[in-house]
Amino acid sequence: MTTTTDRLRDPIASMTAARALRAARGRAVPDTPAELARRLDPKFVVTPTIRLLSDLAVRSVTASDQRDIVTTPPRTGKSRLLAIWTVVSALMRDPDLQVVLVSYSDELAQAHSREARQLINEHADYLGIRLAQDKTAVGRWRVEGRAGGLLATGINSGVTGFGADLLIVDDPVKDAAEADSAAHRRRVITEYRSTLATRVHPGGSVLLVMTRWHERDLAGELLDAEPDVWTHTNVPAVADTGVPDALGRAPGVAMTSALGFTAEHFAAARRTSGERAWFSLYEGVPSAPEGGLVKRGWLDTWRLPTAPLGPVKTVVGVDPSDSGSGDACGIVAASMTAEGVVAVIADMSAPMTSDQWARAAVDLAVDVGASEIAVEGFAARETYQRVAKDALRRARLPRPIKVTTWPPKGSGRGGGDAVARSAALLQGLETGTARIAGHLPGLEGAAITWQAGQHQPDSFAALVVAHDVLVHSIGQQIYIVSPLDVERRARAGQVPPPPAWMRRRIT
Repeated sequence: MTTTTDRLRDPIASMTAARALRAARGRAVPDTPAELARRLDPKFVVTPTIRLLSDLAVRSVTASDQRDIVTTPPRTGKSRLLAIWTVVSALMRDPDLQVVLVSYSDELAQAHSREARQLINEHADYLGIRLAQDKTAVGRWRVEGRAGGLLATGINSGVTGFGADLLIVDDPVKDAAEADSAAHRRRVITEYRSTLATRVHPGGSVLLVMTRWHERDLAGELLDAEPDVWTHTNVPAVADTGVPDALGRAPGVAMTSALGFTAEHFAAARRTSGERAWFSLYEGVPSAPEGGLVKRGWLDTWRLPTAPLGPVKTVVGVDPSDSGSGDACGIVAASMTAEGVVAVIADMSAPMTSDQWARAAVDLAVDVGASEIAVEGFAARETYQRVAKDALRRARLPRPIKVTTWPPKGSGRGGGDAVARSAALLQGLETGTARIAGHLPGLEGAAITWQAGQHQPDSFAALVVAHDVLVHSIGQQIYIVSPLDVERRARAGQVPPPPAWMRRRIT
């Protein structure tokens, strides 16, 4: 028998024993998703937040009937840990586990699924599991020789025919606009209760990971209806009095960020995003957009003395009257500055017939130098566009003005109710990326008295249209070509010769 003393006397035996010990340690399988990620991905950083969420994920896999809601700031690694590494770790622990991963879209869920599948392919020997060759689709795959696997799908795509021992719902709501839509919130809640929850096996667990944009979102509904069932784990970016903090930090202490975000970075994010986005995205405590949706202080704080000189683009937004009998109509002009600020420069809103608002929109476009008239087209898209184009033809303008309807077909913009459609503009008015130039008493008065649940003022609805068109025009390029430049490039052989009418000299 070889004793410790003998090994110390024999250098070769000592080295052999050390190698065996290192090999045994290398074969030891990590028992948490965070440790597995750290072992297989050298760039993965385990922060206190990640360690906390990793332990929570282990509990969801090993204990029965767990119901957990997780909220943390963006860019903390929560989705990567819980939607990718937890899936791999859970199947490594129990290859018969059936996992369902749900996100707001098929694309996002399948992106997570693709990464989990790739990890298993690359580290099959280490993990001790392989993918079945007959079930390797991006959104649905199975562990070779076992019953376990993953179904990854969008929340509205359904999970028929697939049960779950572990249901992970990661970001069921895309953004603030969806969260502000009462109809969309009802769809998400109904889909969870009527479809997703019914697919969880007896003893199975549910892990809901989301940004809480609204008090009555899915997380809010579940916490309110079943407070004894669900556990809410919240890690705010900066600890604050009255804000739940699973890490138990003193007020003012910023979270440890894997990407190096500091308290100063978070303070800058708060100034940029506005208070509502800050408390929803970064603190995990949302508030419904109730009361006066537009604050007088926002308008006064960011007010411009006059319309900006040399704007990049100017648009007239129109919220047309619903009939031809002189209903209220919103007509607002706004410009985009070189710095990316939307300046509201004119308001011509008033009760008008169809012919009147079309003529008024054309006249305003001429006065402010607009290149586009964008008409909200939910009710009668083709009719409104035809009416505006007829008014343009009758005006016989010396320069072209484009007529479009909003939202553009297939763009996905403009969904939800009036509050949801206004989310980007409300944030812009709060943070200063949208400003009033001069004073527009009618528009401002209507805006600051508008409350959730009320009819949206027509002037503000028109501004929503103009703002959205301008914001989405960022990045578009305009090229100005002169006949002399074309002729020069033709002589150099770079383009065909210009036509005769372009080469004509005017003396």
